[in-house]
Amino acid sequence: MSDFPIDGTLMPGARRIVSVCAGVQPGEQVVIVSDTNRPRSVITALLEAVTEAGGIGSAIITKPVPSGAEPPDAVRAAIHASDVTLAVTSGALYHTRAVQDAGDLRFLGLTAFIPEVLREGGVFADFPALAPRAYRLAELLFRARTARVTAPGGTDLTVDLTGRDAVPITALAHERGEKNGCPDIEAFIAPIESSANGVVLVDASASVAGVLSEPIRITVENGRAVSIEGGAGADAVRAALEAAGFDSVYQLAEFAFGLNPNGIIRGVIVEDEGVAGTGHIALGSNIHFGGANDAPLHLDFVYREPTLWLDGEQVEIVG
Repeated sequence: MSDFPIDGTLMPGARRIVSVCAGVQPGEQVVIVSDTNRPRSVITALLEAVTEAGGIGSAIITKPVPSGAEPPDAVRAAIHASDVTLAVTSGALYHTRAVQDAGDLRFLGLTAFIPEVLREGGVFADFPALAPRAYRLAELLFRARTARVTAPGGTDLTVDLTGRDAVPITALAHERGEKNGCPDIEAFIAPIESSANGVVLVDASASVAGVLSEPIRITVENGRAVSIEGGAGADAVRAALEAAGFDSVYQLAEFAFGLNPNGIIRGVIVEDEGVAGTGHIALGSNIHFGGANDAPLHLDFVYREPTLWLDGEQVEIVG
């Protein structure tokens, strides 16, 4: 990495990730997992921040793999040998066995990071102060049997949540086994398979498509996306789903809401999906967070201004 000079403008954000979010301690082994599509400046800044914190940093860079797909064996081995993994990858590693099977691992997914994320936006949120919002909303989702979400763009979706655990994402990984996205703050849950019905009008951003110039309309029937329409973004999503080669990728896997007031929607999905005032769904795998759908892909779709009803009662998302 010595061939890549450190960009000082990235260091405040890199230090927050390493010290505030990951809580790296002197002597800890920290591996930065990345791929050939990610900027070297981000990797270099994070390595420098690890060194400043007294950690022992290393990086492994491979070819990109899709969100939710298992990484190469060498990446899996590096993850399992580390105390902390920072995943600066093009596709999300959070929803993989490589990460979820590493029981004591502290993990932060920094999916699709670009230099701008380290300069302004969600990384500079007060994560400890905001964490209770994620726990509160996760508890509300866990206690609910049914949920309905609407949004001005045209979203109107109902799901059954009975018996499913909800997951708070706080962007913090201080305890052994704690796995989060960063700067994502959200609460999410895996709906009962076959229960989701309605339409999600995705008007913010989407995995593999980035910030949308034209909305993507996803029609869901009995838990499965039966139609994905809407210009170039929809074309990119359909191509990714078709390339996966499994019908399971069309399953509605996730029902979620962002809570980070500092977040910026800019095509970096791990920030986009956590922006306060947004909701998102995902298609594909949910086997690692309480669902029953094992798929080789996990794609997220972010929409603006959700209104949430749980068991027929409107609830405040940010409280």
